[in-house]
Parts: sequence; structure tokens; C-alpha cells
Amino acid sequence: MARKNIFEIIEEKYDLKEEIGKIDFLFNNALLIIHNNLTFQQEQGNVEAVVQNMLFFNWKQRGSSLNCEEVRRKLDIDLNKFENEDIIVRLEYYLNIISLVNTKLMYPNCQKTQQFVMLEKNIEILLDHLNYEYLDIKEEEKILLVPKNPAATSVAEISTKDTAIAILMYNHSSLKGNLSQKQSLLLKIYIEYEKLLKKPIDGFSEFFDKTKGLINKLNIKHDNKKEISDIDNIQLEEWYDELYQLLLFCVLIKDNIERKNKAGNFLKSLK
Repeated sequence: MARKNIFEIIEEKYDLKEEIGKIDFLFNNALLIIHNNLTFQQEQGNVEAVVQNMLFFNWKQRGSSLNCEEVRRKLDIDLNKFENEDIIVRLEYYLNIISLVNTKLMYPNCQKTQQFVMLEKNIEILLDHLNYEYLDIKEEEKILLVPKNPAATSVAEISTKDTAIAILMYNHSSLKGNLSQKQSLLLKIYIEYEKLLKKPIDGFSEFFDKTKGLINKLNIKHDNKKEISDIDNIQLEEWYDELYQLLLFCVLIKDNIERKNKAGNFLKSLK
């Protein structure tokens, strides 16, 4: 049996609780150096303090909150909580605060220290271990964390911007049980790919038919609440989630049929 190298050993000893603890430490201690062009003085503070003093008042997502501490309290962020959902909420908050710095405070007015760079990298590594990725909605100054879904990512990459956001947003944990929001996102995805669904691919027509059937019957495209009044919300959400997967599958079938034909034509040209 081959001996493991030192980097493989380090990777095996990756401890989620320990790693989120490092990130908590870095977020609260990593300094930013701010150069004041008016006074020619140099100031420094951790990322949250800098955002609070310079950016928080104008953040589109602050709602009515007066400071970062209030946002933390509303999100129930507790550094002694280590359940998966608690960690994701914490990371989501950290990333939003970090994003404000990265988009609004530029070098040389703002200088990042080595600890700040490590903070960003450590969050990236932890998200990879948790199998999450972030969705950056720049116009709203908002970052959301969603589970990685290869099918969703593939379809999002070939969709318009608004539809791509809807596809990735559908997987956000806050939408669990939110039928009206899921209904709205499904409709947005369907509208972009309505023409595609009307042109079934040979051998896959049943998938297209069932997808269109669910769209027409589940109070998404048409107002037909009465027809599904006997279905409880738990079952309805399960069918919404099934429809979401079918929509992705139909788009990927179309995309891969075109890729297959392209490869076939290329191979013929080599003969």
C-alpha cells in the first residue's frame, strides 16, 4: 500500500467544527487598512467594523437594521452552534459583509491584510467540503449559499441571467415550505424553455409530456387551485421539486442531443 503524502494526511484530518472556528476567528480579527484621502491618516479595523463604519448605512439588504450586531441577532448567529444550517447562515452573513468590502472599497484606499486573504480562502475551502456554492446577485447586493447541483449549474450556464438566478435560487434552504416562491421560480424557468418543451426529442417525448402536464396541472401556468385542493402542501412541494428536476432534465436532453450531433458530424469529417 502506497504511503500517503503529507498533504493527503492534512486533507484527511479536515475537521468542520475546527474549521468554522478558524473562520469565526479570522472574521472577527482579520484587519483591513483604510487610507483616508481627506486627512491622509491611516485607520484599521476588522471587516465587520469597517463595513459598519463606512458601508452598512447604504447596504440594500440591511432592511431596517441599524447595525451589524442587529443583523447577527435577527439571524440568530451563535458561534457556539455547529449544526449544518447554523454554519451555512453564518457563512452567508460573513460572505455578504466581505462582498461589501470587495465591491465598494478598492485598493489603494483599502488594503487587505494576509489574514483577510486567508479568511476568504478558508471560507472557499469549507464551502467545498460542505458541497455548497454561492449565488452572487450583484444588483441586490446579496449573496446566497445553495447546495451544489451539477444539473442546475449546467442549465443555469446556458440560461438568461434572470432564469439562471431562479434555477440556482430554487435550491436555497429558505425556500423549504415556501410554495408561492417555488411556484414563481418554476414559472420563470418554464417561460424561458416553453418553446423547447413543445418540441420533444425522439425517444424522450414522455419526459417532455409529463413536464408539460405538471406545469399545466400544478397551479403554475394556469390558475387551477381547485383541481389540486385535495393535495396537501407537503405533497404539493414534493411535486414542485419533481417538476424542477424534470425541467432541468428536459433542457439538458436538448443541450446534449445537440452536443452529440455536433460530435457525430466532427467524427464523420475525420474519416
